[in-house]
Amino acid sequence: MIWFLILLLVLAPPAIGGEMIFEMADRSGDDFGEGSLVYPTHISFAPYKDLFDLTHFTATVDGEYLLLDLVFGEITNPWKAPEGFFHQHILVFIGTETDTGTKHYEPLGLVFNEPYAYVVRIAPWSLSTLRNYEGQVLAQITVGTIDAQTIRAYIPLEHITKPTRSWRYAVLVGGYDAFGRDLFREVLARNTDWEFGGGGSFPFVDILAPSFGKEKQQDQLRQGLFYLQDSRQGPRTYGLLAVAVTLLLAGFVAGAFVLYRRYGFPFRFRLKLRRREHNKKGSVSRWN
Repeated sequence: MIWFLILLLVLAPPAIGGEMIFEMADRSGDDFGEGSLVYPTHISFAPYKDLFDLTHFTATVDGEYLLLDLVFGEITNPWKAPEGFFHQHILVFIGTETDTGTKHYEPLGLVFNEPYAYVVRIAPWSLSTLRNYEGQVLAQITVGTIDAQTIRAYIPLEHITKPTRSWRYAVLVGGYDAFGRDLFREVLARNTDWEFGGGGSFPFVDILAPSFGKEKQQDQLRQGLFYLQDSRQGPRTYGLLAVAVTLLLAGFVAGAFVLYRRYGFPFRFRLKLRRREHNKKGSVSRWN
């Protein structure tokens, strides 16, 4: 039981106050872009995995802020950026209840299934901003690490409409590059010291997406159509309850296997045969 509780604590997102209005888990180990992306070779990108692997995203209204929490497999800061991270560069597109907005993000040629009203840039070196769909900067925002795996962005509520549970989000993760297009690190056919390899049309290593179906990461990146995810659609939201049920089932199966190996199953199942079958030679011994 102790190991079970410890595992739940490890898998749980950071505890915060306020009202959580959106939560979605993302598949671990899918920091491969369209499917074949590999990390740059420079030592600063060690361990060459997990740095861009988004595993959990939440949006919480707390006090005067909308808090966006992004959990990664690992966060390092080799160049000592003041935010506590250096590699990650994230765009969060937010769709509200109204149709006000646009489906296009011109700097990277992105197309969305629904209009977005706001876009949040999360990047090191004081480059994080809140903009509207027309590209106008509404505010410079504060971002930073709150633990070894979590980046938090603070969006002042005074600059946005009142957040609700019906808001939708697209979270796109790439590498920060001060000289890259829209500040993103390039993805080439082959990786170099400073560029990703594996090819692709977009500079994204991971995106918030379900693991299956038409909205899975590989399909979105290959087709160039990005989806604003809706937390009200149950299959896309994964909580601790699902983890608990899975672990309990696994524990039950493991316990049954151990008992079987040690004691076997001393139960004999007898079949009640029809009378005419008992008259056949060998039928009773064969079935009983």
